[in-house]
Amino acid sequence: MKRFVSGFFLLLLAVSVASSVPLAQAQGSPHVVVRSVYQIQRYGYAYVNETFIFSSNSTTGADVPSVTIGFGNLSSKVANYSLIGDGFSLAAQSPNGPFTVIGGGTIAPSGSKNFTLTVLMTGMVWKAANGSLVVELLARPSISITVDKIVEVVKMPPSTVLTSRPKGLKDLSAGSNVTYSNTIASLSPGIANTSIRAVITSTAEDLHPLAVYSASRTVSAAPDGTPLITDSISFENLGANQLNILVVKPLAPSGVLVTLLPPIEPRLLGPVRFALTNYIIPLSASVVASPVPPGSNYTVTYRYAPDSKYYTTSGGQVVLNLPNTPPIDAFVSGYKIAVTVPNGVRVVTAPPGAFTNVAPRREGSVSVAYAPTVGWGVESAIPGASVVFVLLLVGLIVTRSTVTEEEETEEESSTERASAMVQAFDEKTTLINGMWAEISGQDPNEFDKEYFAEVRGRLDAFRSRALQRLNEVKQKSTTQKFFDLLNQIHATEREVDRATKDKLNLYEQYYMRRMRKEVYDRLLPQYTKRLERALNQLSDELHVVQKEAKLL
Repeated sequence: MKRFVSGFFLLLLAVSVASSVPLAQAQGSPHVVVRSVYQIQRYGYAYVNETFIFSSNSTTGADVPSVTIGFGNLSSKVANYSLIGDGFSLAAQSPNGPFTVIGGGTIAPSGSKNFTLTVLMTGMVWKAANGSLVVELLARPSISITVDKIVEVVKMPPSTVLTSRPKGLKDLSAGSNVTYSNTIASLSPGIANTSIRAVITSTAEDLHPLAVYSASRTVSAAPDGTPLITDSISFENLGANQLNILVVKPLAPSGVLVTLLPPIEPRLLGPVRFALTNYIIPLSASVVASPVPPGSNYTVTYRYAPDSKYYTTSGGQVVLNLPNTPPIDAFVSGYKIAVTVPNGVRVVTAPPGAFTNVAPRREGSVSVAYAPTVGWGVESAIPGASVVFVLLLVGLIVTRSTVTEEEETEEESSTERASAMVQAFDEKTTLINGMWAEISGQDPNEFDKEYFAEVRGRLDAFRSRALQRLNEVKQKSTTQKFFDLLNQIHATEREVDRATKDKLNLYEQYYMRRMRKEVYDRLLPQYTKRLERALNQLSDELHVVQKEAKLL
């Protein structure tokens, strides 16, 4: 009997202990929303953004799956790609894809994670036998997992209308804004949706495919020793219309004074000097003799003073940090950065050799430097004008440089870090300024909370990268003044983020039909003014920090 009772109590104890141990709960599957944006650019390449948002509404969280993204028969057109997203990375794959995104880990309960795969495609536009332009389009890529919702968007350059809308998409065009879009719920894995469409020929269209076979960026020195940049672009007009303007990408702000140099042969006109408004070179009779007809080749060469953020003077040298991107928003077959200096000046750091097949949004930079030649004063062969130039160059270096040779390396790295930080904030500002037109151009019937969550996800991704750059600069700060400036930028950035999201909330309330139009119209100017004020303050502070970084 005692043995039976003891066994009974042992059984009760085991049951009690087992019931007190919590059972491990399996993670759920995330809710997946995709936004696929395919945009044809003015000069004939395509810019593709594939944004994935994974969210969990459960109490147990969710595991982010790996995703394979492909572009079907457009894969051979892939020329460049990049991935943004905390914790995500690309598995090894061929340069043309498909692209497998891994990582992401586990989503916290009621949390979310996102990534954006950006792809550049070249050769997306060509001329048909009848003279009209034909474009290859992507409505959505192939996706290896089931998604709960996908928003498909195809954007054309202004006033560039297709003869028929892409398969499965709705025409949401308004005025010069040409956009096609569609929303699909619960999409299973499948092949990419691609198509070919003709463009309605019109003089108003802003699609001008170019074959840019060579470009160069040459550094020289002005009479006072400061840098000058000469950009040269050689191209063929592959479009259906004559080319009346050329939009370029100088290392200077809009409105900079440029000198347009005539072709070497035949030299029909002298140099022409004008303000480069909106980065446009007018190809008019008063500038380059005539517009560029279809099928014709032409070379545009222009000279200007670069923005001061691209160069410093230290250790007896003028040092330039030049982006790798070519001087035009197009793919370039051959691109070269060069340095030419007068007698009495030597090249300290020469640029690398020529680049081939250069993408228009290429990352990275190149450093070049020049300085007075050692012993220049006793070289009787140097012309008098060169002696004057070297004296001015030495004066420039002395007045702008306050660091020793031992500090030079640290100064250059400080400048590079500050430039990378400014670029990250500029990218976020560009995203902010562009999102309002994007929202206004959408079909109001397609708006839902997932769309606005995706927009917030993009904002957070760009903000995270900018703050990471800011923290990197903070960690290397060597003076209290510089550190205080960085703290002020951090405070202003928080105001920019709050103002942006407040304005985004206002848009969401209105476009989701939870706010009357008269209330929206009354509040929008206030929200816009607040955001513009914060962005202007941030821009001013970034400019000050960039100048101070050169003096560290």
